[in-house]
Amino acid sequence: MSEIDDLKRKISLYENNGAAKLFYSLNRKMNELADLLNKQSLTNLDIADPKDKSFERLKIAWNEASGIATAVKTLESLAGITGDEAKDTQSPVFRITPESMAQKLGDYKTQEA
Repeated sequence: MSEIDDLKRKISLYENNGAAKLFYSLNRKMNELADLLNKQSLTNLDIADPKDKSFERLKIAWNEASGIATAVKTLESLAGITGDEAKDTQSPVFRITPESMAQKLGDYKTQEA
């Protein structure tokens, strides 16, 4: 890989809304976790067998679920999630001009020109 290709790849990482991407990723994982938990019937688990660790693994999964749900809810509000993943994960394009820089710095004389 050339240095230019490597730099382009690195820059592309900043062209998306990372918080929104993380929200959608964690939301998918929550759905997968729910499917995993729903597949298991606790009445069919042999909790008397010391070699069967299924119940312990399920406990770990449902204990972690609330932390993931909290993170997803927080990311949803921080990233301004609309439900349109393609739109939400795109970062807005900012054009930097002398006028926009002056406006940010408070030099309004250049804005009047």
